[in-house]
Amino acid sequence: MSNDSEPDQVRPQRRHAAKVSQKRRTRRVAGTGAVIQRGDGRWVGRLKQPDGTVRWVSGPNQKAVEEKLADALRLLSSGVTIPTSTLTVGAWFREWLEALPVIGRSGKKLRPSTIGYYRQYVDAYLLRSDLAAKPLAKLEASELERLYRRMTTEKIDGGLGLSSTTAHHLHAIVHRALAKAVSRRLLVRNVADAVDEDEKPVVNRHEMLVLADHDYDRFFDAVRGDRLEALFVLAIREGLRQGEILALHWRDVDLDDETLTVTGSLSEGSIGEPKTRKSKRSLALFPETVEALLEHRTRQLEERLLVGSMWVDNDLVFPDEFGGFLSAQRLRDRLDALLRRTGLPDVRFHDLRHSAATDWLKHDMHPKVASERLGHASVGITLDLYSHVTKTTQREAVAAISRKRSAKNRQDA
Repeated sequence: MSNDSEPDQVRPQRRHAAKVSQKRRTRRVAGTGAVIQRGDGRWVGRLKQPDGTVRWVSGPNQKAVEEKLADALRLLSSGVTIPTSTLTVGAWFREWLEALPVIGRSGKKLRPSTIGYYRQYVDAYLLRSDLAAKPLAKLEASELERLYRRMTTEKIDGGLGLSSTTAHHLHAIVHRALAKAVSRRLLVRNVADAVDEDEKPVVNRHEMLVLADHDYDRFFDAVRGDRLEALFVLAIREGLRQGEILALHWRDVDLDDETLTVTGSLSEGSIGEPKTRKSKRSLALFPETVEALLEHRTRQLEERLLVGSMWVDNDLVFPDEFGGFLSAQRLRDRLDALLRRTGLPDVRFHDLRHSAATDWLKHDMHPKVASERLGHASVGITLDLYSHVTKTTQREAVAAISRKRSAKNRQDA
């Protein structure tokens, strides 16, 4: 039997058809990459970065690839790392969420409730969308626009049936996360900035619901004798936020001086900083509040005697039956039951704060004083929120002045 080749003869290797054809390589200046047409007809570009890694780009033709290489070179010359296609949108947002506690504003950690709020929106609406698997570097503004449209489209039409406000909140979170990716040179630009103005979801401003006039007085009657009477009075008379009330300690209350100091806010089972710098404030209490707190302190001492050694002394003004933190859900349930029982309008707990401010301004409290009592960052926020009250007050003031002038003119005549 004959052998087809001599023992020491090397059989020539056949070049695979899909290998790069050297005849189709476009010569370029060293350091500017190479444009290659592969054996299968596709055009690709190869660029070696200063750190030794290689980036590949592709396009429908030679010109498109050359343009991509030129863009990549401009990035390198400006010190920006060429974005990688292996980092997905979902992976980046998970990484961003994990880093949130240490990248807060001014070097401070973010509030746990803020982190939880970001995580809730990202998990519910972004990570469950098709965008999660998309390379971060290839994310387009049009894709964000489609996501927002789907969120706000009615369910019967194939959407999620969510409010524009919800989509607005997600857009704000997406913008913040992408801005961080840009600062870390993972992206060239923040595509959230490129979302069309007509496509940006907006906040739906609903007319605030407050307890006023007769309903305001009925609320005081409805809570009288309730275990949490003083808590509800603090909300509707002093305008404290829910978290501020639940974080209140007896050491923050001076019933002899009839004052109260807001020092913290309860969120996610722990007391942290109040909402804004100006939220730390001292209040001169209304007489109704002082009376309610005196009765509440007596009632709390009786509760402590009943539970004995099971009581945990946290010095809280409004704890649960054993001295621990009162949950926000229990508080909301109690308010809802109270409103149903008395036939009062179905307001949120935060609307009690609005009711307090409305009552103050209606009875001629200066907006600057009201702003300080509410802990707003500026009086402009107060005037914007309660413009319906200040406009009414202005009309009433104009009418009163007109009546006085008319009376004076009649006397002069």
